Amino acid sequence: MDLDPDPGVVEVELVASAFQVEYLEGKLADVWVYRDGSLEGAAGGVPGPLLDVNQGDHVVVHFRNDLPEETTIHWHGLRVPNAADGTPTTQLAVAPGETFTYEFDAPDAGTFWYHPHVASDVQIERGLYGPIVVRGGVEPNVAVERILMLDDIKLEATGQLSTETDPLDIMLGRQGNVRLVNGHVDATARASAGSRERWRIVNAANGRYFNLTLLGRELLVIGWDGGLLTEPYATERLLVAPGERYDLLVDIAGSAGDTLTLQTLHYDRGHNIPDPGPLDLFSLELTNEGDPPGPLPTEWGSVEPLAVDDSTPILDLVLTEEEGADPSFFINGERFPDVTPTEATAGTTAIWSIRNDAEMDHPFHLHGMFFQVLDVAGVPPDQLGWKDTVNIPQQTTLRFAVRYGEPGRWMYHCHILEHAERGMMGELALSTARVQADSGASLVRPTVTFARPSSIGR
Repeated sequence: MDLDPDPGVVEVELVASAFQVEYLEGKLADVWVYRDGSLEGAAGGVPGPLLDVNQGDHVVVHFRNDLPEETTIHWHGLRVPNAADGTPTTQLAVAPGETFTYEFDAPDAGTFWYHPHVASDVQIERGLYGPIVVRGGVEPNVAVERILMLDDIKLEATGQLSTETDPLDIMLGRQGNVRLVNGHVDATARASAGSRERWRIVNAANGRYFNLTLLGRELLVIGWDGGLLTEPYATERLLVAPGERYDLLVDIAGSAGDTLTLQTLHYDRGHNIPDPGPLDLFSLELTNEGDPPGPLPTEWGSVEPLAVDDSTPILDLVLTEEEGADPSFFINGERFPDVTPTEATAGTTAIWSIRNDAEMDHPFHLHGMFFQVLDVAGVPPDQLGWKDTVNIPQQTTLRFAVRYGEPGRWMYHCHILEHAERGMMGELALSTARVQADSGASLVRPTVTFARPSSIGR
Protein backbone atom coordinates (compact mmCIF):
# COMPACT_ATOMS: atom_id res chain seq x y z
CA MET A 1 0.00 0.00 0.00
CA ASP A 2 1.27 3.45 -0.94
CA LEU A 3 1.65 5.53 2.23
CA ASP A 4 2.27 8.87 0.51
CA PRO A 5 -0.64 10.81 -1.05
CA ASP A 6 1.70 12.65 -3.44
CA PRO A 7 0.99 11.20 -6.92
CA GLY A 8 4.71 11.44 -7.74
CA VAL A 9 5.89 9.52 -4.68
CA VAL A 10 5.39 5.91 -3.71
CA GLU A 11 6.24 5.05 -0.12
CA VAL A 12 5.91 1.48 1.09
CA GLU A 13 6.87 -0.80 3.95
CA LEU A 14 8.48 -4.12 3.08
CA VAL A 15 9.17 -6.84 5.66
CA ALA A 16 11.26 -9.99 5.25
CA SER A 17 10.09 -12.81 7.51
CA ALA A 18 9.77 -16.58 7.89
CA PHE A 19 6.66 -18.22 6.47
CA GLN A 20 5.32 -21.56 5.23
CA VAL A 21 4.04 -22.42 1.77
CA GLU A 22 2.66 -25.60 0.21
CA TYR A 23 4.77 -26.37 -2.86
CA LEU A 24 3.74 -30.04 -2.73
CA GLU A 25 0.13 -30.86 -1.94
CA GLY A 26 -0.39 -31.44 1.77
CA LYS A 27 3.25 -30.72 2.65
CA LEU A 28 4.47 -27.41 4.05
CA ALA A 29 7.86 -25.89 3.30
CA ASP A 30 9.61 -23.40 5.57
CA VAL A 31 10.49 -20.38 3.44
CA TRP A 32 11.47 -16.74 3.73
CA VAL A 33 9.19 -14.17 2.13
CA TYR A 34 8.59 -10.48 1.63
CA ARG A 35 5.27 -8.96 2.71
CA ASP A 36 3.60 -5.56 2.72
CA GLY A 37 4.34 -4.22 6.21
CA SER A 38 1.77 -1.44 5.99
CA LEU A 39 -1.17 -3.88 6.02
CA GLU A 40 -1.75 -5.44 9.44
CA GLY A 41 -1.86 -9.21 9.19
CA ALA A 42 -0.78 -9.24 5.53
CA ALA A 43 0.60 -12.63 4.58
CA GLY A 44 3.83 -12.97 2.70
CA GLY A 45 4.32 -15.09 -0.36
CA VAL A 46 6.67 -16.29 -3.07
CA PRO A 47 7.21 -14.07 -4.95
CA GLY A 48 6.89 -10.95 -2.80
CA PRO A 49 4.58 -7.99 -3.47
CA LEU A 50 4.72 -6.27 -6.83
CA LEU A 51 6.31 -2.83 -6.69
CA ASP A 52 4.29 -1.12 -9.42
CA VAL A 53 5.35 2.47 -10.14
CA ASN A 54 5.54 4.87 -13.03
CA GLN A 55 8.56 6.29 -14.76
CA GLY A 56 9.93 9.23 -12.82
CA ASP A 57 8.32 8.39 -9.49
CA HIS A 58 10.27 8.90 -6.30
CA VAL A 59 10.31 5.62 -4.37
CA VAL A 60 10.81 5.19 -0.62
CA VAL A 61 10.98 1.65 0.79
CA HIS A 62 11.06 1.22 4.57
CA PHE A 63 12.53 -2.24 5.02
CA ARG A 64 12.42 -4.34 8.20
CA ASN A 65 14.31 -7.59 8.67
CA ASP A 66 12.37 -10.13 10.74
CA LEU A 67 14.63 -12.99 9.63
CA PRO A 68 17.11 -14.80 11.89
CA GLU A 69 20.09 -13.55 9.85
CA GLU A 70 21.23 -10.35 8.17
CA THR A 71 20.11 -9.39 4.68
CA THR A 72 19.75 -6.50 2.20
CA ILE A 73 17.62 -5.63 -0.84
CA HIS A 74 19.19 -5.15 -4.26
CA TRP A 75 16.98 -3.50 -6.92
CA HIS A 76 18.07 -5.60 -9.88
CA GLY A 77 18.29 -3.50 -13.05
CA LEU A 78 17.07 -0.24 -11.56
CA ARG A 79 19.50 2.67 -11.95
CA VAL A 80 19.44 3.68 -8.31
CA PRO A 81 21.88 5.84 -6.31
CA ASN A 82 24.85 3.84 -5.14
CA ALA A 83 23.77 4.10 -1.49
CA ALA A 84 20.51 2.28 -2.38
CA ASP A 85 22.07 -0.59 -4.35
CA GLY A 86 21.84 -3.04 -1.46
CA THR A 87 25.28 -4.66 -1.68
CA PRO A 88 27.92 -5.16 1.03
CA THR A 89 30.02 -2.43 -0.61
CA THR A 90 27.26 0.19 -0.31
CA GLN A 91 25.65 -0.53 3.06
CA LEU A 92 25.96 -2.53 6.24
CA ALA A 93 23.72 -5.57 6.04
CA VAL A 94 20.43 -5.17 7.92
CA ALA A 95 20.67 -7.22 11.11
CA PRO A 96 17.73 -9.24 12.51
CA GLY A 97 15.13 -6.89 13.97
CA GLU A 98 16.71 -3.83 12.35
CA THR A 99 15.44 -1.48 9.62
CA PHE A 100 16.83 0.35 6.60
CA THR A 101 15.24 2.87 4.24
CA TYR A 102 15.95 2.68 0.51
CA GLU A 103 15.21 5.82 -1.50
CA PHE A 104 15.54 6.32 -5.24
CA ASP A 105 13.88 7.60 -8.40
CA ALA A 106 12.66 5.26 -11.16
CA PRO A 107 14.09 6.76 -14.36
CA ASP A 108 13.48 3.87 -16.77
CA ALA A 109 10.33 2.05 -17.83
CA GLY A 110 10.71 -1.72 -17.81
CA THR A 111 10.57 -4.95 -15.84
CA PHE A 112 12.92 -5.38 -12.90
CA TRP A 113 13.07 -7.37 -9.65
CA TYR A 114 14.31 -7.16 -6.09
CA HIS A 115 16.23 -9.71 -4.03
CA PRO A 116 18.93 -9.95 -1.33
CA HIS A 117 22.63 -9.44 -2.02
CA VAL A 118 23.80 -11.29 1.09
CA ALA A 119 24.19 -15.08 0.81
CA SER A 120 22.03 -14.68 -2.27
CA ASP A 121 22.30 -18.33 -3.33
CA VAL A 122 20.61 -19.37 -0.06
CA GLN A 123 18.23 -16.45 0.54
CA ILE A 124 16.79 -16.27 -2.98
CA GLU A 125 16.37 -20.06 -3.02
CA ARG A 126 14.37 -19.70 0.20
CA GLY A 127 11.91 -17.37 -1.55
CA LEU A 128 13.20 -13.83 -1.12
CA TYR A 129 12.46 -12.13 -4.43
CA GLY A 130 9.72 -10.01 -5.98
CA PRO A 131 8.84 -8.18 -9.21
CA ILE A 132 9.10 -4.50 -10.12
CA VAL A 133 7.26 -2.84 -13.02
CA VAL A 134 8.08 0.73 -13.98
CA ARG A 135 5.41 1.93 -16.40
CA GLY A 136 5.93 4.51 -19.13
CA GLY A 137 6.34 4.99 -22.85
CA VAL A 138 4.46 2.92 -25.42
CA GLU A 139 1.66 0.73 -24.01
CA PRO A 140 0.50 -1.87 -26.58
CA ASN A 141 -3.15 -2.88 -26.52
CA VAL A 142 -3.58 -6.19 -24.65
CA ALA A 143 -6.38 -8.07 -22.92
CA VAL A 144 -4.20 -9.17 -19.98
CA GLU A 145 -0.77 -8.38 -18.61
CA ARG A 146 0.99 -11.18 -16.71
CA ILE A 147 4.20 -11.07 -14.68
CA LEU A 148 5.79 -14.52 -14.86
CA MET A 149 8.62 -15.02 -12.35
CA LEU A 150 10.34 -18.27 -13.33
CA ASP A 151 12.19 -20.26 -10.69
CA ASP A 152 13.11 -23.75 -9.60
CA ILE A 153 13.73 -25.18 -6.16
CA LYS A 154 15.30 -28.30 -4.74
CA LEU A 155 12.72 -30.11 -2.59
CA GLU A 156 12.95 -33.15 -0.35
CA ALA A 157 10.19 -35.80 -0.34
CA THR A 158 8.89 -34.14 2.84
CA GLY A 159 8.08 -31.00 0.86
CA GLN A 160 10.82 -29.04 2.62
CA LEU A 161 13.57 -27.16 0.79
CA SER A 162 16.75 -29.19 0.59
CA THR A 163 19.59 -27.90 2.75
CA GLU A 164 22.19 -30.01 0.92
CA THR A 165 24.52 -28.18 -1.45
CA ASP A 166 26.87 -30.62 -3.16
CA PRO A 167 29.79 -29.81 -5.49
CA LEU A 168 27.56 -30.38 -8.54
CA ASP A 169 25.08 -27.77 -7.23
CA ILE A 170 27.96 -25.34 -6.89
CA MET A 171 29.59 -26.16 -10.21
CA LEU A 172 26.42 -25.87 -12.30
CA GLY A 173 24.39 -23.56 -10.14
CA ARG A 174 21.67 -25.27 -8.12
CA GLN A 175 19.09 -26.76 -10.49
CA GLY A 176 15.95 -27.68 -8.63
CA ASN A 177 13.74 -30.72 -9.13
CA VAL A 178 10.59 -28.57 -8.96
CA ARG A 179 9.83 -25.68 -11.31
CA LEU A 180 7.81 -22.66 -10.22
CA VAL A 181 5.94 -19.88 -11.97
CA ASN A 182 4.97 -17.13 -9.53
CA GLY A 183 5.63 -19.56 -6.70
CA HIS A 184 3.33 -22.29 -8.06
CA VAL A 185 3.99 -25.80 -9.31
CA ASP A 186 2.06 -26.74 -12.49
CA ALA A 187 0.73 -23.18 -12.67
CA THR A 188 -2.45 -22.58 -14.67
CA ALA A 189 -4.51 -19.57 -15.64
CA ARG A 190 -7.52 -18.80 -17.80
CA ALA A 191 -7.36 -16.83 -21.02
CA SER A 192 -9.61 -15.68 -23.82
CA ALA A 193 -9.12 -17.32 -27.20
CA GLY A 194 -8.17 -14.88 -29.94
CA SER A 195 -6.93 -12.20 -27.55
CA ARG A 196 -3.44 -10.79 -27.06
CA GLU A 197 -1.51 -10.83 -23.77
CA ARG A 198 1.62 -9.14 -22.48
CA TRP A 199 4.01 -11.35 -20.53
CA ARG A 200 6.79 -9.83 -18.43
CA ILE A 201 9.29 -12.66 -17.91
CA VAL A 202 11.80 -12.71 -15.02
CA ASN A 203 14.29 -15.54 -14.43
CA ALA A 204 14.74 -15.67 -10.63
CA ALA A 205 16.36 -19.12 -10.54
CA ASN A 206 19.75 -19.75 -8.96
CA GLY A 207 21.20 -21.49 -11.98
CA ARG A 208 18.54 -22.76 -14.39
CA TYR A 209 18.31 -21.39 -17.91
CA PHE A 210 14.77 -21.30 -19.29
CA ASN A 211 14.60 -21.98 -23.04
CA LEU A 212 10.99 -20.99 -23.59
CA THR A 213 8.62 -22.24 -26.24
CA LEU A 214 4.84 -22.11 -26.60
CA LEU A 215 4.58 -25.31 -28.64
CA GLY A 216 5.88 -23.78 -31.84
CA ARG A 217 3.89 -20.56 -31.65
CA GLU A 218 5.66 -17.25 -32.14
CA LEU A 219 6.55 -15.01 -29.22
CA LEU A 220 6.90 -11.33 -30.08
CA VAL A 221 9.75 -9.85 -28.04
CA ILE A 222 9.15 -6.15 -27.43
CA GLY A 223 11.57 -5.42 -24.60
CA TRP A 224 14.74 -6.48 -22.82
CA ASP A 225 16.15 -5.76 -19.36
CA GLY A 226 16.25 -1.98 -19.83
CA GLY A 227 12.92 -1.41 -21.56
CA LEU A 228 11.31 -1.51 -24.99
CA LEU A 229 13.29 -2.27 -28.12
CA THR A 230 13.23 0.04 -31.12
CA GLU A 231 11.61 -2.77 -33.11
CA PRO A 232 10.09 -6.06 -31.86
CA TYR A 233 11.19 -9.42 -33.20
CA ALA A 234 9.43 -12.79 -33.37
CA THR A 235 10.91 -16.07 -32.16
CA GLU A 236 9.68 -19.59 -31.43
CA ARG A 237 12.33 -20.07 -28.71
CA LEU A 238 13.51 -17.57 -26.14
CA LEU A 239 16.53 -18.29 -23.95
CA VAL A 240 16.28 -16.52 -20.58
CA ALA A 241 19.42 -16.76 -18.44
CA PRO A 242 19.35 -16.24 -14.65
CA GLY A 243 18.70 -12.57 -13.86
CA GLU A 244 17.45 -11.65 -17.33
CA ARG A 245 14.03 -10.16 -18.15
CA TYR A 246 12.06 -10.17 -21.40
CA ASP A 247 8.83 -8.39 -22.35
CA LEU A 248 6.62 -10.35 -24.76
CA LEU A 249 3.36 -10.09 -26.67
CA VAL A 250 1.58 -13.40 -27.11
CA ASP A 251 -1.37 -13.96 -29.44
CA ILE A 252 -3.68 -16.49 -27.78
CA ALA A 253 -4.62 -18.37 -30.92
CA GLY A 254 -7.05 -21.25 -30.50
CA SER A 255 -10.61 -21.99 -29.47
CA ALA A 256 -12.44 -22.18 -26.17
CA GLY A 257 -11.55 -25.49 -24.54
CA ASP A 258 -7.97 -25.53 -25.86
CA THR A 259 -4.92 -25.50 -23.56
CA LEU A 260 -1.68 -23.71 -24.36
CA THR A 261 1.42 -24.79 -22.45
CA LEU A 262 4.60 -22.79 -21.95
CA GLN A 263 7.56 -25.17 -21.82
CA THR A 264 11.30 -24.98 -21.34
CA LEU A 265 13.53 -27.00 -23.67
CA HIS A 266 17.02 -28.28 -23.03
CA TYR A 267 19.83 -25.78 -23.58
CA ASP A 268 23.42 -26.99 -23.66
CA ARG A 269 25.15 -24.56 -21.31
CA GLY A 270 28.12 -26.83 -20.67
CA HIS A 271 29.50 -29.60 -18.48
CA ASN A 272 27.36 -32.22 -20.25
CA ILE A 273 24.12 -31.39 -18.48
CA PRO A 274 21.69 -34.14 -19.59
CA ASP A 275 18.63 -33.37 -21.69
CA PRO A 276 15.46 -34.06 -19.63
CA GLY A 277 13.20 -33.35 -22.60
CA PRO A 278 10.53 -30.61 -22.69
CA LEU A 279 9.39 -29.51 -19.24
CA ASP A 280 6.02 -27.84 -18.63
CA LEU A 281 6.01 -24.51 -16.81
CA PHE A 282 2.63 -22.86 -17.18
CA SER A 283 -0.70 -23.68 -18.86
CA LEU A 284 -3.40 -21.39 -20.24
CA GLU A 285 -6.91 -22.78 -20.40
CA LEU A 286 -8.94 -21.02 -23.09
CA THR A 287 -12.39 -20.54 -21.63
CA ASN A 288 -14.11 -18.15 -24.02
CA GLU A 289 -13.72 -16.20 -27.24
CA GLY A 290 -12.07 -12.85 -26.56
CA ASP A 291 -12.09 -9.57 -28.42
CA PRO A 292 -9.60 -9.49 -31.31
CA PRO A 293 -6.51 -7.42 -30.47
CA GLY A 294 -6.10 -3.91 -31.79
CA PRO A 295 -3.27 -2.86 -34.11
CA LEU A 296 0.26 -2.88 -32.80
CA PRO A 297 2.07 0.43 -32.24
CA THR A 298 4.07 1.75 -35.18
CA GLU A 299 6.75 3.14 -32.87
CA TRP A 300 8.27 1.41 -29.83
CA GLY A 301 11.28 2.29 -27.68
CA SER A 302 13.88 4.93 -28.35
CA VAL A 303 17.41 3.54 -28.13
CA GLU A 304 20.35 5.42 -29.60
CA PRO A 305 23.60 3.49 -30.07
CA LEU A 306 26.40 4.49 -27.74
CA ALA A 307 29.21 6.18 -29.64
CA VAL A 308 32.40 4.10 -29.59
CA ASP A 309 35.50 4.21 -31.78
CA ASP A 310 39.16 3.20 -31.75
CA SER A 311 39.85 5.67 -28.95
CA THR A 312 37.21 4.23 -26.57
CA PRO A 313 38.92 2.58 -23.58
CA ILE A 314 38.58 -1.19 -23.34
CA LEU A 315 38.27 -3.20 -20.14
CA ASP A 316 39.35 -6.81 -20.57
CA LEU A 317 37.85 -9.42 -18.23
CA VAL A 318 38.40 -13.18 -18.25
CA LEU A 319 36.02 -15.63 -16.53
CA THR A 320 37.48 -18.91 -15.27
CA GLU A 321 36.50 -21.72 -12.95
CA GLU A 322 38.12 -24.55 -11.00
CA GLU A 323 36.32 -27.86 -10.52
CA GLY A 324 36.79 -30.21 -7.59
CA ALA A 325 35.36 -30.89 -4.15
CA ASP A 326 35.12 -27.13 -3.52
CA PRO A 327 34.59 -25.41 -6.90
CA SER A 328 35.85 -21.84 -7.25
CA PHE A 329 35.15 -19.09 -9.77
CA PHE A 330 37.31 -16.15 -10.83
CA ILE A 331 37.38 -12.89 -12.80
CA ASN A 332 40.88 -12.06 -14.07
CA GLY A 333 42.25 -14.69 -11.74
CA GLU A 334 40.82 -13.01 -8.64
CA ARG A 335 38.20 -14.41 -6.31
CA PHE A 336 35.83 -12.01 -4.55
CA PRO A 337 36.18 -10.39 -2.04
CA ASP A 338 39.94 -10.34 -2.68
CA VAL A 339 39.68 -8.33 -5.89
CA THR A 340 41.28 -5.23 -7.41
CA PRO A 341 38.55 -2.64 -8.11
CA THR A 342 38.18 -1.47 -11.70
CA GLU A 343 38.52 2.33 -11.64
CA ALA A 344 36.79 4.66 -14.10
CA THR A 345 35.06 8.04 -14.34
CA ALA A 346 31.30 8.45 -14.10
CA GLY A 347 29.67 9.67 -17.30
CA THR A 348 32.36 8.31 -19.65
CA THR A 349 31.92 5.50 -22.16
CA ALA A 350 33.91 2.27 -22.32
CA ILE A 351 33.94 -1.11 -24.04
CA TRP A 352 33.97 -4.23 -21.87
CA SER A 353 35.48 -7.27 -23.56
CA ILE A 354 34.60 -10.36 -21.51
CA ARG A 355 36.19 -13.66 -22.44
CA ASN A 356 34.55 -16.74 -20.97
CA ASP A 357 37.32 -19.33 -20.72
CA ALA A 358 35.12 -21.67 -18.69
CA GLU A 359 33.48 -24.85 -19.97
CA MET A 360 30.01 -23.49 -19.31
CA ASP A 361 27.98 -20.34 -19.96
CA HIS A 362 27.95 -17.53 -17.41
CA PRO A 363 25.21 -14.84 -17.22
CA PHE A 364 26.97 -11.53 -16.48
CA HIS A 365 25.22 -8.77 -14.50
CA LEU A 366 26.41 -5.17 -14.08
CA HIS A 367 24.85 -3.10 -11.29
CA GLY A 368 23.64 0.48 -11.63
CA MET A 369 23.71 1.00 -15.39
CA PHE A 370 22.67 -0.47 -18.73
CA PHE A 371 24.87 -1.52 -21.62
CA GLN A 372 24.55 -2.35 -25.33
CA VAL A 373 25.96 -5.61 -26.69
CA LEU A 374 28.38 -4.92 -29.57
CA ASP A 375 29.16 -8.48 -30.63
CA VAL A 376 29.31 -12.10 -29.51
CA ALA A 377 32.27 -14.05 -30.94
CA GLY A 378 32.69 -11.12 -33.33
CA VAL A 379 29.10 -11.24 -34.60
CA PRO A 380 26.94 -8.14 -33.94
CA PRO A 381 23.43 -8.75 -32.56
CA ASP A 382 20.37 -8.28 -34.76
CA GLN A 383 18.68 -5.94 -32.26
CA LEU A 384 19.69 -2.80 -30.38
CA GLY A 385 18.51 -2.55 -26.81
CA TRP A 386 19.52 -1.98 -23.21
CA LYS A 387 20.78 -4.88 -21.09
CA ASP A 388 22.08 -5.21 -17.55
CA THR A 389 22.38 -9.02 -17.60
CA VAL A 390 23.65 -11.00 -20.58
CA ASN A 391 24.60 -14.60 -21.21
CA ILE A 392 28.24 -15.16 -22.18
CA PRO A 393 28.55 -18.55 -23.91
CA GLN A 394 31.33 -20.95 -22.97
CA GLN A 395 34.70 -20.39 -24.69
CA THR A 396 33.39 -17.16 -26.22
CA THR A 397 34.17 -13.43 -26.03
CA LEU A 398 31.31 -10.93 -25.72
CA ARG A 399 31.79 -7.17 -25.98
CA PHE A 400 29.43 -4.46 -24.81
CA ALA A 401 29.48 -0.66 -24.66
CA VAL A 402 28.52 1.09 -21.43
CA ARG A 403 28.18 4.70 -20.38
CA TYR A 404 29.17 4.73 -16.74
CA GLY A 405 26.47 5.83 -14.32
CA GLU A 406 26.56 7.50 -10.93
CA PRO A 407 29.74 7.64 -8.83
CA GLY A 408 30.22 4.90 -6.27
CA ARG A 409 31.18 1.27 -5.89
CA TRP A 410 29.21 -1.01 -8.20
CA MET A 411 29.28 -4.78 -8.37
CA TYR A 412 29.51 -6.95 -11.49
CA HIS A 413 29.21 -10.72 -11.32
CA CYS A 414 27.95 -13.97 -12.71
CA HIS A 415 24.25 -14.33 -11.91
CA ILE A 416 24.49 -18.04 -11.31
CA LEU A 417 24.24 -17.34 -7.60
CA GLU A 418 26.49 -20.17 -6.43
CA HIS A 419 29.22 -18.77 -8.71
CA ALA A 420 28.88 -15.18 -7.50
CA GLU A 421 28.98 -16.24 -3.85
CA ARG A 422 32.11 -18.30 -4.50
CA GLY A 423 34.23 -15.72 -6.22
CA MET A 424 32.96 -14.68 -9.69
CA MET A 425 32.28 -11.09 -8.71
CA GLY A 426 34.15 -7.82 -9.17
CA GLU A 427 33.87 -4.17 -8.23
CA LEU A 428 33.65 -1.07 -10.42
CA ALA A 429 34.76 2.12 -8.63
CA LEU A 430 33.44 5.23 -10.39
CA SER A 431 34.82 8.64 -9.49
CA THR A 432 32.83 11.86 -9.61
CA ALA A 433 31.96 13.38 -12.97
CA ARG A 434 28.91 14.77 -14.70
CA VAL A 435 26.52 11.85 -15.25
CA GLN A 436 24.77 11.67 -18.63
CA ALA A 437 21.37 10.05 -19.18
CA ASP A 438 21.53 6.61 -20.78
CA SER A 439 18.15 6.43 -22.43
CA GLY A 440 17.07 10.02 -23.01
CA ALA A 441 13.54 9.14 -21.90
CA SER A 442 11.40 11.95 -20.52
CA LEU A 443 10.41 11.60 -16.90
CA VAL A 444 6.83 11.84 -15.66
CA ARG A 445 5.25 11.47 -12.22
CA PRO A 446 1.75 9.96 -12.48
CA THR A 447 -0.14 7.91 -9.87
CA VAL A 448 1.50 4.76 -8.48
CA THR A 449 0.38 1.60 -6.75
CA PHE A 450 1.86 -1.11 -4.56
CA ALA A 451 0.11 -4.39 -5.16
CA ARG A 452 0.47 -8.15 -5.44
CA PRO A 453 1.72 -9.56 -8.75
CA SER A 454 -0.76 -10.71 -11.37
CA SER A 455 -2.02 -13.96 -9.91
CA ILE A 456 -1.56 -17.45 -11.30
CA GLY A 457 -3.58 -20.17 -9.65
CA ARG A 458 -4.47 -18.08 -6.63
